[in-house]
Amino acid sequence: MKITWLGHSAFHFGIDGLDLLIDPFWSGNGKFPAGFEHSLAKVDAILVSHAHEDHMGDAGRLAGKYGATIVAQHEICQYFGRSGLARFESMNTGGAVALGGCTIAMVPAFHSSTLVKEDGTVVCVGDPVGFVVTGGGHAIYHTGDTGLFGDMALIQKVYRPDIGLIPIGDRFTMGPETAAYACNELLDLKTIVPMHYGTFPVLTGTPEAFKALVKRGHVLVAKPGETIDF
Repeated sequence: MKITWLGHSAFHFGIDGLDLLIDPFWSGNGKFPAGFEHSLAKVDAILVSHAHEDHMGDAGRLAGKYGATIVAQHEICQYFGRSGLARFESMNTGGAVALGGCTIAMVPAFHSSTLVKEDGTVVCVGDPVGFVVTGGGHAIYHTGDTGLFGDMALIQKVYRPDIGLIPIGDRFTMGPETAAYACNELLDLKTIVPMHYGTFPVLTGTPEAFKALVKRGHVLVAKPGETIDF
């Protein structure tokens, strides 16, 4: 299994021959590694955690370019269907789908999920979620954008993730203190990769502050474009 952080909450997973993207916010993401898109020969599926532009971002464009399947809440799939895309795995919180040798489970997140239309209208599009992707001998918990919530412990108990992709930027998600609490008290992760920090000035949480507070699990601070082998 290979995981590449692409800045913000965007990742590429290479699992048993599958190429998965999650929350591909590339255009306008100052942390996105230049040239990465040109290195992608294929994309099998794109997971979208919620409708905010800094997560849904380039999902539609990339799905069209690569013929990828969008995996998301039903309402987000409907939104993309109206734009002409045709390959979806529509699901909802609590469900799971099989994709190749992987299982993708959709779990709760505490956030919002809105889309700003061209006329300025703000509409809700589904609910915010996280994903647990199981395959290649590992289970990866991408929390999506979320605040701290006690049922993270239930997610750990049921899905047994050993790798966590955890937001630490504060203001819109957990900050270093609450994210560290989640790792120390609710989750039992072997490897923890911080995300959703440093993209914009308002995201003030730092990996240094987070790492100093984590007592359970190894914090791996990735560089944008860096591939981690598991």
